[in-house]
Amino acid sequence: MTIQTYEDHGVRFQYPLDWELEETEDGDATTIEVQDPGGLGFALVRTDESCPDPAGVADEVLEAMRVEYPELDVTPALESRNGHHATGYDIAFFSLDITNAAAIRSYRTESRTVLLFGQWSDMGDDELPAMIRRVLLSVEEVED
Repeated sequence: MTIQTYEDHGVRFQYPLDWELEETEDGDATTIEVQDPGGLGFALVRTDESCPDPAGVADEVLEAMRVEYPELDVTPALESRNGHHATGYDIAFFSLDITNAAAIRSYRTESRTVLLFGQWSDMGDDELPAMIRRVLLSVEEVED
């Protein structure tokens, strides 16, 4: 699989060449989303230079998911991302009788708060969850 690199808005990450990329700016925040061609999974990286609390950001995303999918199975998650303490959740849920999963992670650097969000369906390629995790794990901060 051929990989390409995104680098802008203080972050760099790698994603599959055949995935679609969309970038949206909203004040201090920029959202970069990459989606697999089949539409069954995506990864989202959001940088926010107003530096909101990472736990609050993760909680907001979780609450938005709960509104859409009230029967979420949620597991809190803490991990290290490039020397930063990331907080978030691992989620499993059903939509249209299809099993789906998502990962939410958020952390703060000296310059910004970073939100990492990935979501995938079990109807996708067997490698889809691993590909999305690789995209999220490849995120690193770079100089603007």
